[in-house]
Amino acid sequence: MKRTQRGVAAVTAILVAAIAAATAAYLLAQQSSTLNQAALVSGRAQADAFARAGIDWARGILAEDGKRTSIDALSEPWAQPIAGLPVERAVVSGAISDAQGRFNLNNLVRDGNRSDADIAIFRRLLEGLGIDPRLADAVADWIDADSTVGGEGGAEDAYYLAAPRPYRAANQPMTQVEELYRVRGFDRAVVSRLAPHVSALPARTVVNINTASVEVLAAYLDGASPAAVARIAARRSEKPFQSLDEMFELAEGAKREPAQSLLGMRSSHFLVFVRVEQDDVLVGEEALVRRGGAEPSQPAAPPGPTAIIWRRSLF
Repeated sequence: MKRTQRGVAAVTAILVAAIAAATAAYLLAQQSSTLNQAALVSGRAQADAFARAGIDWARGILAEDGKRTSIDALSEPWAQPIAGLPVERAVVSGAISDAQGRFNLNNLVRDGNRSDADIAIFRRLLEGLGIDPRLADAVADWIDADSTVGGEGGAEDAYYLAAPRPYRAANQPMTQVEELYRVRGFDRAVVSRLAPHVSALPARTVVNINTASVEVLAAYLDGASPAAVARIAARRSEKPFQSLDEMFELAEGAKREPAQSLLGMRSSHFLVFVRVEQDDVLVGEEALVRRGGAEPSQPAAPPGPTAIIWRRSLF
C-alpha cells in the first residue's frame, strides 16, 4: 500500500513539474511574441517616419530646382534615383518622376466638355501602344459631367449599372490612374501597358517634351515619322530643349497645332516614390507633389512652395 502511494506521489510530482515547465514555456513564448510584435510596431513607426522624411526631402529638392532652372529635364539632379541610402538601421531608396511627362487623363474634358483635340491625341497614344483607340471615348465619358455616350467606345451609367456589381460613372476628374480599372474595356493587361504613359492630375497641364516617353511624344506630334521622334528623344538626352521651336525643327512633318499649345518644357506635378527597409519591416510610399509657380497660364510666375496632393502606402 505504501509503495503504491509512493508511486502515485511520484507520478503526481512528475505531472506537476511537467505542467509547470509547459506553463513556463508558454509564458516565455508569449513574452517573446509580445516583444517581437512590439519591435515590429516600433520598426514600422520608424520606417514610416523615414518614408515621410523622404517625401519631404524630395519636396525640398523640387523647390530648390524650381528656383535654379526655367525648364525641367531628365538630366537634372531631381531625376536621378537614390539606389540605397543607409540611415541608422534603415536603408532608404526612392525616385522622383515627372507626372507631366505623361498624358494627363483629365485633359480629356475641358470646362466640363469633351476636348476633341486631347481625345485625338489619346487615341493615337492608345493605338501606338497596341490598345483599342475607341477606349478613349470610355475614359472621356467617365470624366465628363453629362450622361451622353460619346463615340463608339463610350459608356455611361446604363452600361455600368448592367454590370454584375452595378455602379455609376464617376462623372468627375480622376484622382489616380488606377481608377481606369472601373472604366469600360480596361482590364489588368490594358492598364499595365498604359499606366507608365498616363497620369491623373488635378489641373489641366501641358506635357513636358524633355521628360515625355517616346510614345507620348509620338501621340502629340501628329504627322511626325518614327525616325523624327527618335531624333527628338536622342537630342534632348544630349541637350534639353529650351523652346518648342527647337523641337519642331526636328519634328519633320508634325502639325504644330494643336500641339503647340499643349506642350511645354516646365512641369509642376511630380510623383515621388520612397522605399524603406528596416530590420524585418518594408515600407513603400508614393505621393503626388505639386510645385507652385509653374502653371502654363503663369509661365513667368516665380517658384512657390510645394504641396502634397495625395499620398498612399504601397506596401
